[in-house]
Amino acid sequence: MKLTILFTATAAALAVAAPAPAHGPMAWDGSNPFDCELQQLGTGVDFPDPDADPMCVQYDKTNQDLAGLGVVTFLANEPARIAIALDKCFYFQRDEWRGSVLEGGELETYHWTGSYYFDKARGAGGVHVEDVRVAGQAGDPSYVDFVPPPFNEFFHPTGGGGQVVFDMPADPRCAPSNGS
Repeated sequence: MKLTILFTATAAALAVAAPAPAHGPMAWDGSNPFDCELQQLGTGVDFPDPDADPMCVQYDKTNQDLAGLGVVTFLANEPARIAIALDKCFYFQRDEWRGSVLEGGELETYHWTGSYYFDKARGAGGVHVEDVRVAGQAGDPSYVDFVPPPFNEFFHPTGGGGQVVFDMPADPRCAPSNGS
């Protein structure tokens, strides 16, 4: 479901910009498309350079446990993580997700490592995941069912990635040469 939300949000933001993509959908390997250094945020939201654009961040989202209420801390931090990205022209995020019943990752419910980006100057965006596990088991093909067509052809039971590029500004204030 989280993958569906990520794809839907990216597609909706980009669909406002143009009626049809210039390039895409196409595979994406999750590499950082911008010339920027990842701000290492761990589990928090203390951004070393909140004004950076491109904004490139890395989060540790592996403490989403139920017993120790790590999922509550995770959910409390998500609004600040989303808010920092909203006004950026160029955004790249890498993170590792793990949900579990017990603290320390015991009785894992889900896991993946993800990379996501948007480029409002070109109207581009993508999602890439790897090391997908459901209930501690790798290679569950059912998660691909949550990836909307036509992106699902770029995914397999343990990961994959897709992107779309419109080659026209999704946000007129974002100049094409700023970050891409």
